[in-house]
Amino acid sequence: MKVIRDSIHGDIFLTQLEMDVIDTPQFQRLRRLKQLGTTYMVYPSANHTRFEHSLGALHLAGRIAERLGLSIEDRINLRLAALLHDIGHGPLSHTSEELLERYLGKSHEKATEGIIQDSRVAGVLEDGGVSPRDVTRVLSGQTQLKKLISSDFDVDRMDYLVRDAHHTGVAYGIIDLDRLVNTLELTDDDIVINERGLRAVEALLVARFLMIPTVYLHHTSRIVDSMFLHATERAIEEGIFDYHSLVEMDDYDIQNVLRNSPGYVGEIGERFDRRRLFKKAQMLGWKALGDEMRDRLMALRRDIKTWKRLESEISADCGTEEGYVLVDIPPGPDLKEMGTRIVKDGEFRRIEDESLLVRILREAQKGQWSVGVYCPEELVEKVRGVELEAYLG
Repeated sequence: MKVIRDSIHGDIFLTQLEMDVIDTPQFQRLRRLKQLGTTYMVYPSANHTRFEHSLGALHLAGRIAERLGLSIEDRINLRLAALLHDIGHGPLSHTSEELLERYLGKSHEKATEGIIQDSRVAGVLEDGGVSPRDVTRVLSGQTQLKKLISSDFDVDRMDYLVRDAHHTGVAYGIIDLDRLVNTLELTDDDIVINERGLRAVEALLVARFLMIPTVYLHHTSRIVDSMFLHATERAIEEGIFDYHSLVEMDDYDIQNVLRNSPGYVGEIGERFDRRRLFKKAQMLGWKALGDEMRDRLMALRRDIKTWKRLESEISADCGTEEGYVLVDIPPGPDLKEMGTRIVKDGEFRRIEDESLLVRILREAQKGQWSVGVYCPEELVEKVRGVELEAYLG
């Protein structure tokens, strides 16, 4: 056994095979992928990476496997799946993932499966007597163990909530991991929580609810993500690199591309270096937009050409070039963990049926959702006067 000291979980014990996987170039790349992408522009200490998060996920998966009494083979495959679950992520967190899904139809989960089966990782697993296919079967949902890695309530969320709160310095991610682990049960088709764990689940949901506006959807992070997305897309359109290369890049690679490119791409890179970020001209909330307007804006997420045309038309009307007015439409509000079920009196029940707090959170989360319109500081007054509805046709 090898041991690694972690800032969240203390000592994490690793087998020789797990150490060999960690030492592959594909896994070491995770040291250069920030867990929270560009959030370090808001919280200077948010420099933790997907490397330590993956170790934390492995640790929690091992604890749960032991508690559930899984077979040795299932324990090995579950721990390795947890360790490798983020190996297919692109640079700067979920922003590059949005581009890969948009233009290649390729999620980071699919990229992860490809790396496990077609890279040095596969050879290391085989040398250790483990089938890469068995590990990807856990990740792809072909066994019930998938629920422990990725579901409404999983080791991924348990680790990143605590870790993100710790490294940003906010006080909202404090949850009772011991209670969660010790009251979790795995059924044939789902993860459920024993009724003794209800308060711990409520605390987790409250923590996530508070972390969303404070960290995950902080307006400055959203602005930087939008700038990065548009600059990266422009770089690909101009042939500086392609979408397939994006999968193999790390944060340093993409930042160097932006920093050393001509034109718009280089200007955005310089803005990052000097922290001359765009400003918010409009933030239009869930209730302020109304049902019809909200539905039309959400439809733009599925119609990229119309979305880009809208941005281009607003830019032209405000007397600036394309790429200097950004319309940010986040996914609809969804605290997925609210789908968690609990076991009470021998019956499976939805957590929101047993918890008034969860029902309140489900409605309250809508207040965290908004559409943002961003631009350089000198254009804010012009863009602030724009009526989005007039551009939707």
